Amino acid sequence: MSDHGPVLLSGAAAPSRLATAGYWTIALGHLWVLRIHALATGAEAMLFATLALVEVALALEAAVYAIGSLGTRVGLPLLTLLGRIRLLGAAMAWPWLLPWVSELSCRCRVVSPGNGVFLVHVTTALAGLMTVFYFWGEVQLLVFASPASKASDSMGCLPSPVLGGQFRLDKADLEETGRAVFVPAQGQARRGLYAGAGLALLGHLGFGLTFAANTGFPPWLLLGALLVMLGRSFGQLPATLKGQEKGALSDWRILWRREAPRLVVRLCELIWIWCCMLELQRCEVSGDWLPVCVA
Repeated sequence: MSDHGPVLLSGAAAPSRLATAGYWTIALGHLWVLRIHALATGAEAMLFATLALVEVALALEAAVYAIGSLGTRVGLPLLTLLGRIRLLGAAMAWPWLLPWVSELSCRCRVVSPGNGVFLVHVTTALAGLMTVFYFWGEVQLLVFASPASKASDSMGCLPSPVLGGQFRLDKADLEETGRAVFVPAQGQARRGLYAGAGLALLGHLGFGLTFAANTGFPPWLLLGALLVMLGRSFGQLPATLKGQEKGALSDWRILWRREAPRLVVRLCELIWIWCCMLELQRCEVSGDWLPVCVA
């Protein structure tokens, strides 16, 4: 039995080409949005960098899942490294959506300049602290920890290790989808990695309501956040709702059981970032747009 659910196949399944194409499409979609962000908007400095950081992290995440279909053909050490970067990169990138939306609300005059500057400072400090929090946990493990403590789940008040901790193939993923995905060997290593993604979603839901009450229709920011909330809920559905038939499974059933929820979540996140772009472009052409956020 696998740690993540029943073992459905005795060996690794053949990766779904449809799912692999979906991951590559999502990765290229994020790069396409990043290109539009750079060329078709006037965003600069932190307003550009904070959203661009998330775009790059999500593109890399989708690409890692796509590359996982190649298995040992690209080498297990490379897949292990990509798995580490995928987890830590996303964990460190997600919180920066908070200062981005704070500055956007200030420049769009959705909030007063004084409140906007305060929100930018607070959310930037929060995102910076979370980034340092994860990074310092890895530095402590790699530089200061003894070999015995590296194998331990406990890191005191610091986040559990990602770069320095042991990684292993996700057996359930390999058996059900044929996709080589590396995850932390200890369940403790997952603790806190998705806090930034949750905070970013909550922040965008709150700011989305404010934008919806003060800007035109459709409320892009709110729609994107609601879509991601629904997508992530679908991605967490219990296995009983995804089908648990035993025996030989077609590519379509394998895709539905594990790949489809994962693809839906990442597609919703791509649309969310695109909605952020649309909100930014609408604000830039409005008469209320501020070139800088100052009190």
